[in-house]
Amino acid sequence: MNDVLEAREAIRVNTQALAERYWAREEVADLIANHTAMIDSVVRRFWDKHFAGAKNMTLLAVGGYGRGELHPYSDIDLLVLGKAPHKHKGAIEAFLRDLYDLNLEIGHAVRTPKECRDVAAADITVATALLEHRFLAGEANLEALLKKQLKSRKVWPSADFFHAKRDEQKKRHDRFDNVDYGLEPNIKSSPGGLRDYHTAMWVCLRHFGTSDPDALVTLGALTEQEKNWLVNGRRFIWWVRFGLHLLANRKEDRLQFEHQRELAQRLGYADTEAQLGVERFMHAYYRHVSLLREVNDILLQHFEEQIFKERSEKITPLNERFQLRGGYVEAIDEEIFESKPATLMELFVVMASRKDVAGVRANTIRAIRDNLDRIDEDFRCDPEVTEHFINLLRSPYMLVSTLTRMRRYGVLGRYIPEFGRIVGQMQHDLFHIYTVDAHTMQVIRNLRRFFYRSAEKLYPVASHCVKKIARIELLYMAGLFHDIAKGRGGDHSELGAIEAEKFCRMHGLNDADTELVSWLVEKHLMMSSVAQREDIYDPEIIHEFAETVKSERRLDFLYTLTVADINATNPTLWNSYRATLLRHLYVATRRALRRGLESPVDKKATVIEARESVREKVFAASPDLDPEAVDRFLSSPGDEFFIRHSPRHIANVALELIGQDERNAVHICNYTPQVEEESTTEIYLYTADRPGLFGASAMALDKLGLSVFEANINTSEEGLCFNSYVVLDRDANALDEDKHAHIAEVFASSLDTNWEAEHQASKGVDRAAKQMFKSTEVDIEANESVDCSTLTIHASDRPGLLAEIGMLFNRYGVRVLQARINTLGDRVEDIFEIQTAEHEPYGESLAYDLSHAIRQTLDWNQHQTL
Repeated sequence: MNDVLEAREAIRVNTQALAERYWAREEVADLIANHTAMIDSVVRRFWDKHFAGAKNMTLLAVGGYGRGELHPYSDIDLLVLGKAPHKHKGAIEAFLRDLYDLNLEIGHAVRTPKECRDVAAADITVATALLEHRFLAGEANLEALLKKQLKSRKVWPSADFFHAKRDEQKKRHDRFDNVDYGLEPNIKSSPGGLRDYHTAMWVCLRHFGTSDPDALVTLGALTEQEKNWLVNGRRFIWWVRFGLHLLANRKEDRLQFEHQRELAQRLGYADTEAQLGVERFMHAYYRHVSLLREVNDILLQHFEEQIFKERSEKITPLNERFQLRGGYVEAIDEEIFESKPATLMELFVVMASRKDVAGVRANTIRAIRDNLDRIDEDFRCDPEVTEHFINLLRSPYMLVSTLTRMRRYGVLGRYIPEFGRIVGQMQHDLFHIYTVDAHTMQVIRNLRRFFYRSAEKLYPVASHCVKKIARIELLYMAGLFHDIAKGRGGDHSELGAIEAEKFCRMHGLNDADTELVSWLVEKHLMMSSVAQREDIYDPEIIHEFAETVKSERRLDFLYTLTVADINATNPTLWNSYRATLLRHLYVATRRALRRGLESPVDKKATVIEARESVREKVFAASPDLDPEAVDRFLSSPGDEFFIRHSPRHIANVALELIGQDERNAVHICNYTPQVEEESTTEIYLYTADRPGLFGASAMALDKLGLSVFEANINTSEEGLCFNSYVVLDRDANALDEDKHAHIAEVFASSLDTNWEAEHQASKGVDRAAKQMFKSTEVDIEANESVDCSTLTIHASDRPGLLAEIGMLFNRYGVRVLQARINTLGDRVEDIFEIQTAEHEPYGESLAYDLSHAIRQTLDWNQHQTL
């Protein structure tokens, strides 16, 4: 066996042994040191092979290899240093060729010490890599010469190095939207990841000549607590990264869903009744990266304030306890938090009452953290403190930024212990894209946004509602507590309402305001649920909802919180269809409340009146129409159509469809309630009833690239169908009106296609959706109010899903009377009112057979795409 094969086998055996030790939970720092030593020995062996007796040649490890931080598949970065390296060209090429044949990821540079100086002076990345070089082999005197060259004034003086690394980090954070809680974080480059740790240590190494955490404490750059956060956070991320390399069998820094689950399971994070093991694992990850980011931030801020001050700072007194220095708030006396703990809350009220505050001085942040233990039950019950907190929620400026700082400094989690438990808590799905605490901050941010002029166009109803709310702090309290009980098990809305009530009473709210906040927390999902799952055009549903809401004041609060919550959960959930649903539910409920709940709408009389009004408008516009044709049309739609739309709109639809061939008459129009951002497109089909019509329609719409959000299927006694479909394009926008005619023509001509022969199951599914696949759930219940059954399907979303369901309906003779399509991130909840081919509801046996067929077929089709 030649030396390359022998070395390759030695590396393989060592990596396998390291993997066994890793899964046996040995200390990860020892594993990294062992792997680095193994690579060192191999590299030195081949250096000695090709450079035996060579003069003025040195081999250095740089970058992560220079730090001795090699994970199983990390890059091996080398610097071949020589006084005249071109004289050894053949040996260098042979040396590198052997290393590449080892199947290692080799990065290399060949330079003289002076060339290193010149390149480093021009490139901060090279300068950083050289900063952590480590001698491997050759003549040590060349390394000493390199160090001398790098001390040149031309090579990034400490202040210049600091500002360059700070700016580099800012750009990197911007690439990740400045968030450290991504669903699939990059454990190296995301905010709070390893690169933040490295940046802080590089700055210290360049300025102090050391990056040893204990030495930095002695130098006053770190506190003992910050050192512990730094060391523990680095160890945890090393632990995760080492396992990630082993699972991926390659260099990998993105913590994807499949790896999260396997790491959680193999590292001992078991499921509990309240949380999945993977959620507990990611909770630990987010907490560590959050603390690492805090150390990074405060260390860089310390350098900026204390070491690299660019100019004298203007000092502005704020009150007897605080002042503004260079735009940053600081305590005049850092012992004030010890002598007067209420100032821990007052500080944030002061910040939120001014526009010109950029942040908090590093020494004051540290003083806050040193006094967190003073935030105890006595502190929480102190009337001065509770008054400060209420005033904070009423503050005119930077409320969200201030609350976010309170969260980051540990104050908010101590003041509201229930909030402390949700910091860093994630939910393992594609529906919730933020951790619970970050989502909560986003909800409050959205509530603030509704006051801005820009919100009048994007969120007109919410903008109208929020300006009617007299005590806005009550809305912010509901936002703070709406998800505060997640992760405990049980109904988080009910548990959160109990916590909210306690908090309100502790803050001196009266009974009415306390009851409102508690009710909002308990019911914060109700309006969205009713809008998406119920027939909100049915006056009885509106009346029932209004009875629960009880007052217009409550309605304004609930609507505003609902819209803020949806947009903070996942921005893709908010589209014109959901906006239209919630607007209608709000307006209809407000109308019911103003009319009085003792005077409900007479649904039957309303429909009769609407039909007559439509008939009059149709004949007024076209007197020569056949009365029988008009009556046939007016008997086809269900009652909902006449309640949902104005007589003018229905008359226009009738005039478009009655004159067409009743085989496949199609009309398309955009429906815009008041603002263009809430526009949806409705496709109306007026045709003779026949088996498989819904399935054919669903597949035709899918082929056209349209997403169906709602379908209403109505069949008259004469066998005529009047079906309507609310659709948006793939970007969740209403269709361009100039495309209506073409789409109508293609749709009509596609209805008689043999889709059974042409249909192909499930198109491509993105990687994240594949990894988050969940089995289909099906439920069929008898609907006692009408002669049909209610079918509910919960399934993993993917392109063409509704077409698959339509194909199944065709195959099993299912008649669809109504459909509501609801997409929630990576999951769909589709609700159908159905009958058998004999126009009867499903009995127990038939319901079981259909449920089984749907589950089996949809899951099989999904697996075909994985």
